[in-house]
Amino acid sequence: MKFGKSSLLALAIPFAFASQAPAQSMGPMIMVGPQSAGSTVTVGSVTIENDGFLVVHAIKDGKPVVPGSIGNVAVKAGTTKNVVVELTEAMNSGDVVLTMLHIDDGMKGMYMFPNQDPPVLVNGKPVVATAKVN
Repeated sequence: MKFGKSSLLALAIPFAFASQAPAQSMGPMIMVGPQSAGSTVTVGSVTIENDGFLVVHAIKDGKPVVPGSIGNVAVKAGTTKNVVVELTEAMNSGDVVLTMLHIDDGMKGMYMFPNQDPPVLVNGKPVVATAKVN
């Protein structure tokens, strides 16, 4: 069978467009940017496979303060945009906070870590993102 240039181009076009298909879900993730000083953290996007919690931990001396947290909010399975977490202590300019996903496997809707509601793990590591306070 002999192919001309136009036949080869016709075969190549579907493959070129197929590689540009929408990306599949990347799994659990947190997308957070710089924060303003104050008593809330706003996370641009949270993706989680099951209902859970977005938890905020303070970072002191370069290390996250765990298991204690300074705020949490329930999130539904799927992707949620612009998630606001009320904090128990205000953040100041120069602070850094750690956001972390936890599974809601205790009393539904009530954050119960460290006894229940463990962190969401991917490849054995918790799903986290840090945010600096401007």
